[in-house]
Order: sequence, then structure tokens, then C-alpha cells
Amino acid sequence: MNSIPDFPEFLPVSVDMRDELTAFCRNLKTEVSEFTFANIFLDSNKYAYRIARLSETSLAVAGTGPVRVFNGKDLGASFFWVMGDPPSAAQRAELFAGFGYWKNMDAALYVRGSAELEREGFQIAEDRDNFDYVYIRAELAALSGKAFHKKKNLVNAFINSYASEVKPLDTYTLPDALSVLESWKQTRPAEDPGDYAQCLYALEHFSLFGFSGIVAYADGVPAGFSVGEISAGGTMFIDLFEKGINSYKGIYQFVNQAQALQLPPSVQYVNREQDLGNEGLRQAKMTYRPHTFVKKYLVLPPSMC
Repeated sequence: MNSIPDFPEFLPVSVDMRDELTAFCRNLKTEVSEFTFANIFLDSNKYAYRIARLSETSLAVAGTGPVRVFNGKDLGASFFWVMGDPPSAAQRAELFAGFGYWKNMDAALYVRGSAELEREGFQIAEDRDNFDYVYIRAELAALSGKAFHKKKNLVNAFINSYASEVKPLDTYTLPDALSVLESWKQTRPAEDPGDYAQCLYALEHFSLFGFSGIVAYADGVPAGFSVGEISAGGTMFIDLFEKGINSYKGIYQFVNQAQALQLPPSVQYVNREQDLGNEGLRQAKMTYRPHTFVKKYLVLPPSMC
């Protein structure tokens, strides 16, 4: 029995939708990091995600967030995106009537529908702040050459300063990852907890999502961890959360490399998601020399153009 209602009815994303949504997302020919049950569910409270089935091969997700400003235009707070096949013209009209703008249009939908949308007066634009950064796993594991010299030095600084150890993230090491998360939280301003709530839920319900990851130790003390999920038919790892205790110099670089080294041979790429327009985060992601980006597009209705 389907737990996702037929459009135009929407229901909040829930755990009951896990199997149905996971099976649907696995059949998608896309690398967009948001298009997984885990990512949708973990952000469902933050963005009040609701979901509806447009057809057997298409789902719509709607949400509400902070007011989005793009190129000086106020897009409002409500949005939707489509996974799978494009909506019909009637469905599209109803979606835009109910929500401000379309985000996370992937490359496949862009190729199939951009010409028609532009003819009808819609504006389609690359959403650079939400591009996913994709890296070659072997490069993150080896850190070879001049491009990674500084990263390699920081990894070596960590290894030379502490008795380092890496363990798989599982039921035995989960308390250690949680202790790192709590230490990380203490460094955050009280008014800006970041993604603490989502990460806490992901760790506490590790088995629900089928996640994998690692925990890094310094002199036997938990110092960092990484957690994510394998997608794209086993060829890509989406790195959802990576936390470390900053007092251990080089911990983030060590965790990054250790995670790449621990991935199964079938994984060729690591998706480290978007920078959300944060310049510091953008610079940090660029220093790891991304192999490519997963482009996403915004679609604005004629009334905003």
C-alpha cells in the first residue's frame, strides 16, 4: 500500500514512507544529494516538507524555509521540487499556484523541459549556492601531488601528534560519535546550532537509514566522525555529516581522508553536498579540487520575471 498520497494532496514526510521513498529514489537517474529518503526526512522538520505523487514516475516535495533572495529578487519562503519525470502542464500550474518557486531542478529535467518553460515565460537559472561538490574518491584517499600538499601536511600533523585510530561507525562506536557531536555543539553559538539536530537524529537512528561511516580517535579519545550513505548504484558516497573537535589539529583533514580510504572499491565518487552560498565553506570545498558539480536550477514563474 502506498503511503505517499496522489497529487494534489500532500502529506508530511514520515518514517512510514521510508520503503516507498527509498525504492523510488534508487531508481532515479540523478546524483542530486537531496534526492534520497535520508536527506528529505532529516530536513523535514526544518523545512516542513510535504510530499505528493504526481505519477508512478514522479514525486513532488514542497517546503517552507527562510525567504529566498536570488539576484536581488525576493522569491518568498515556499518552494517545491520534482523528482523523476516532469509534471503535466496542469500539475505545474497548480504547483506554482501553491508555492513560490521550483528549486532543485536536476540536469535531466532541465534538458527535457527548459525550452518549453522559457517559451511560456518562466526563468530558469543555475543555483550555484546549491550545486553539489563531487570529488574522485581515489584522490581524497591518496592526497597526492602539489594540489593536496597542505591537506597532506595537516593529516601528517595529526598522525604525528597523536596515536591515531579509525573504527567503523556502528552500535559499538556510536556513543563515541555522539560525544564528538556534543563537543562540537559546545563550540556553536546558542542561537545558531547548525545541523546539530539533524546529525543527532541521524546518529541515534543510524540503522533506520542504512548509513555507514567512521569514528576517528586521538590517543584513544574520540576526536571526529563522518557519516553518510552510498547512492548512485553503489558508485557514490554522499557525505552527510562530518564533525571534529577543533583542538586536535588536522582532525577534519584526517577524517576526510580516512572516510575515503574506508569506502568500498565500488565507490568512485564522493558527494560533499553544497556550500549554501557560505564563502568560507565554498573556499574550503574548492581546496579539495572538486572533479565536477551536480548542477541544480531554479525555476521562477513569469510573475517574478
